[in-house]
Amino acid sequence: MKRLLLPALAVAALLAGTEAFAQAATLDQAKDLVKKGRAYLRDNGCEKTFKEINEGSMFKNASYKELYLYVYDKNLTNLAHGGNPRLVGKDLKEMRDTKGRLLNQELLKAAMDGGGAVEFDFLNPGTGNVDPKIGWAEMETKTNCGPVMIGSGVYRPKK
Repeated sequence: MKRLLLPALAVAALLAGTEAFAQAATLDQAKDLVKKGRAYLRDNGCEKTFKEINEGSMFKNASYKELYLYVYDKNLTNLAHGGNPRLVGKDLKEMRDTKGRLLNQELLKAAMDGGGAVEFDFLNPGTGNVDPKIGWAEMETKTNCGPVMIGSGVYRPKK
């Protein structure tokens, strides 16, 4: 009986790990969320969009707590943040990750270059830990509040 139980437990653990891995958000999902956010912003204006990002559920998914939108102006003042609305209104130009990277400046550069990915470490609301993250950011210029950077990202397991 013990011989059968150990392999069964190993298979169950492997399947549970596979299921947990399958539950992780992907960079493509983050890119899609950014495109959805940009379209909503163009159609509904800044005030309504920022309120929805900060307080609403349209850009959130219970299966992916780590997947949310953030919006900054070109001076890197936070305008909306689905992961931490307490950041709204703060100048985050000098925000650094745990390795000293100026993550918002790098995201803005990537966004202004046509959109792109930036790797950094950030607080993961899904785990409560600082985890490696790949952020995706794009610029949106067709707004009633001027050009903004809108982004999202996904967390990666620590190696």
